[in-house]
Amino acid sequence: MVKADDIFLFVRVVDEGSFSRVAEKLELTNSVVSKRIGRLEKELNVQLLYRTTRKLSLTDAGQALYGKARLAKLALEDAQDAVTGYGDEIRGKIKITMPAVSAGLVLSHATAKFCQHYPGVEVEVSISNDFVDLIDDGYDLAIRTAHLEDSSLIARRLIDSHWIVCASPNYLRLKGTPVMPDDLLQQHCLIFKSEGTGSDLWQFHINNAPHNVQVQGRFHTNNLDSLRQAALADFGIAYLPRALVHEELVSGKLISLLAQYTGKKLGIYAVYPRTRQPDKKLNLLVEHFRTAFHEKKDYFY
Repeated sequence: MVKADDIFLFVRVVDEGSFSRVAEKLELTNSVVSKRIGRLEKELNVQLLYRTTRKLSLTDAGQALYGKARLAKLALEDAQDAVTGYGDEIRGKIKITMPAVSAGLVLSHATAKFCQHYPGVEVEVSISNDFVDLIDDGYDLAIRTAHLEDSSLIARRLIDSHWIVCASPNYLRLKGTPVMPDDLLQQHCLIFKSEGTGSDLWQFHINNAPHNVQVQGRFHTNNLDSLRQAALADFGIAYLPRALVHEELVSGKLISLLAQYTGKKLGIYAVYPRTRQPDKKLNLLVEHFRTAFHEKKDYFY
């Protein structure tokens, strides 16, 4: 008979990516963990994991079991929280994915402070600009800067990110300062590439009507900080989150351009699957993130 404890142990092994880490945290031996996973595979009559000396990976059967079993494990934890009234002690693991800019400006520091305040909480942070599948990849929470359209996700707005067009004073002295959005057609622009496509269609508003400009340039990257560095190197004009270049704007190293025409604004959200009702530690972390963003609101607005 398949034991629920073995299934939950399997989920833990996948989350940790290591038999030895699970063994250490549960105060078991590696052989006990391995035997229990082997017993689960035998009872189900399928192989769940590929084991190599370097890493573990899921078989198709393992992926199918993990997706369902993890939700069951979370539901059990939610039920236990409800019965205990959440208790006084906040503990457990939270797996988060967040974009690089938000992580660098606010969230990495905020996450560390949260863990210091709640010693029973363990956080695993993945910094990536890719839109991962929260359920399939086992994330409890994602921070996303975007126009959200996925109705399968629950989103809680943390702050808005305003974007600006900017360039260095030296570049503007050499190439001239654009006065209207279409003046960018005569300029060298630094282009952000996301998920294999170039974002070379820059968004503006003229007389409250949308106006897009197809810019051109020889510098393309999927990293916003690389665009910032290229702008500081006098190489072109960039369209960037205001928060990323706040200090350069204050110091005068970069100059804001076309401010009356720029209207790009993206919400920064904490999102989680509808199948994952947030427990107390997740709610506390989201509120902690919201507070951390608003402590730096001058960067974003």
